[in-house]
Formats: sequence, structure tokens, C-alpha cells
Amino acid sequence: MDFLALTTRAHHATGTTIAGIGADDWDRSTPCAEWTVRDIVKHLIDNNEHRAAQATGLPRKTRPTADDDLATSYEESSAEFLAAFSAPALEKTFDFGNFGPLPAKNALAVLFVDTLTHDWDLNTALGREHRWDDELAAAALTVASRYPDVMPVRGPGGAFDHAVEVPPDATPGDRLIALLGRSARPIPHR
Repeated sequence: MDFLALTTRAHHATGTTIAGIGADDWDRSTPCAEWTVRDIVKHLIDNNEHRAAQATGLPRKTRPTADDDLATSYEESSAEFLAAFSAPALEKTFDFGNFGPLPAKNALAVLFVDTLTHDWDLNTALGREHRWDDELAAAALTVASRYPDVMPVRGPGGAFDHAVEVPPDATPGDRLIALLGRSARPIPHR
């Protein structure tokens, strides 16, 4: 799979979602326990900045994170991230904290799943219908199906909760979010 191309598409979709967040939406609850819309967007910006610096070996650029700046900061950090993953960067190994060292191609695959899933989280929090790109969802499902069901990956306090059940006829997107411990049920808003 061409994870750079898939990640580029996921970044653009997520950027469109973030650009449509209103001033009253930042404190909304999300499917990510204890995270607001603001927290998810800041997390995505942080990932972009941190991983771009790792990929290029250059100092990390940090952007403003006031609510009025978040959409622009995401777009800028996303462009930097995508530009950083050139052929030389794909030969590196990335320190992924509790997950240990990962070859760049694997790290990019994990970041692709993260970005795509958080787009669903944001749309769900905003009360919008999320339209999955089935190709992206199927690719992310393939990657996420390899995640181990142990801490620090899964469980309370982990990156993801344990998988939840879905109907056999569920779409790839619904199977992805269920595999990552999310439910398609509406969430209560704060």
C-alpha cells in the first residue's frame, strides 16, 4: 500500500472537517474519552509537528494553538508533515514512545490510521454524518487489525480501547471504529 498517498488523502479530509469547526464547537465531547474537539485537533497538530521533525531531522516547528488559530495550524502542520515524508525519511526508524521503535513506513501507517479515525471522531462530535472513503477505511482496517490487544495499545489508559462488536454487514469504516473501541452511538455533548 502507498501509505503516503493514503495519508495525504486522510489529511485533506481531516483538514476539511477542521476548517468547518465553529467557535462554539471546541469544547464538545468526542468519542475519545476525556478529549474535546480542541484536544483532538491539538493532538493532530502535535503529531504532525513532532513526526515532521523526526522525518527531516530539523528542529520542531510549533504553531499557535488558540482556538482561532487551530484550523490554520493544522493545515500548515499537515503540509509540513506530508512534505517531510520523502523517500529518505521512509528509510528511517521512528521512536514511537511506549510503542518502541518503528520503521518509518510502519509509523506512517499508524499515523494514517490515527488521522483517519480522528476525522470520524470530529465529525461524530460535531453531529455530522461521516462519509467514509471505503478505500481509506479498508486500508486503515488492515493496519489496525495488526495492533496487539495489550497495553499500551489497548485498554483503559491505552491508545485505544478494546474492540467492540459490529454487525457482520458493517462497512469497512464501521468495522475500523469498532476495532479501535469506538461505538457508532451518538455521544452526549457537554
